[in-house]
Amino acid sequence: MSAKAKPFLNIGPGQIISRNLSALNWTNKDLSDVIGMSEKSVSQMINNKQSITVDTAILLGKAFNTSPEFWLTLEQNYRLREKGEVGKEGETEAKAKIRTYMPVLEMNKKGWIQCDKTSTSQIDAYNEFWNRSDLDFSQYVHDSAALPFCAWQGKTDERYTLYYSITWHRKACVEAKKIKVGLYSKKKLEVLFSGIGDFTLLPDGPERFIKELYSCGVKFFVLSPLCKTYLDGASFFDGKNPVIVYTARYDRLDNFWWTIAHEVVHVLRHIKGEKDCFLDNLDDRTDIGEQEVEADRETGHILKVSEIIAKAELYKTYFTEARLNDIARDVSLSPSVVIGILHHHKVIDWRTLSKVKKPILQSIPAEYIKG
Repeated sequence: MSAKAKPFLNIGPGQIISRNLSALNWTNKDLSDVIGMSEKSVSQMINNKQSITVDTAILLGKAFNTSPEFWLTLEQNYRLREKGEVGKEGETEAKAKIRTYMPVLEMNKKGWIQCDKTSTSQIDAYNEFWNRSDLDFSQYVHDSAALPFCAWQGKTDERYTLYYSITWHRKACVEAKKIKVGLYSKKKLEVLFSGIGDFTLLPDGPERFIKELYSCGVKFFVLSPLCKTYLDGASFFDGKNPVIVYTARYDRLDNFWWTIAHEVVHVLRHIKGEKDCFLDNLDDRTDIGEQEVEADRETGHILKVSEIIAKAELYKTYFTEARLNDIARDVSLSPSVVIGILHHHKVIDWRTLSKVKKPILQSIPAEYIKG
């Protein structure tokens, strides 16, 4: 952050009092006698060590034929300039500005940055996070246009959702560069995507699928979301390799398979280079673009959403676990995925058989979880 310009001399009320005394050929004692204050108080005012109160401003106005407001304005401006960029006020401004763009306490807790309560520490943490030498926020203006697929939830959080999503994306990019994979094969990824349903049936399906992503030259890892970002997943390129990130915002197996399938579609159909990026909130599907619609459609097709809903409609008034298992067997998908689809599309009440939904994070090896 560039330093604000400061005046060469910070003229305070004391200098003006001194000039008035010289013009009138008065001494400090004369002024003391005129306004009824001690010589010590007069001396401290002249040296700007004693603030001018409303009562004192009235007395000075009478003594020098000026308005009380004149002296109060001089006093206020002097004190503000005196504090300037230093002191507690400057620290507060710097820390507040950083928090507009980064949830500092949350990031510190996650281990994404290291800082204490001081502004210096937080400025250093910000600069290190962004690999900058000064406190500059211009990248947030630039990236606001560069990340058009950030889905927002709730107008009251719109600004923070955007800025915190850009911050999250920065962390994802940093983590992606640490991962080494082979050459990307779009053909192999197409084949892998077509068989995603088979992986949902395996006890170690998530781990196996992740390893297959790596064999296709696709980087994958889990990065928890930041507050107000509402992100489920993301996809972008790191060099010549696609990157898929899962947030585990909902620690559920059905959410994992839907999000991963959705991001694979983006990689296969929509991402053409390093400038393309998708940050997805898969809850909020209002006002989404054609590419999101296509990703939803292909994900729904590969996970057989229409077929599942059609079968469940016959039993939705009395939906049992046995019927769920029958449908899951018919469509060759995990019951956890099937029940998640039915809940999401409100075919059955979300409380019905919610016990079937399984957590996902415990099935993902720690090496893929980045914070």
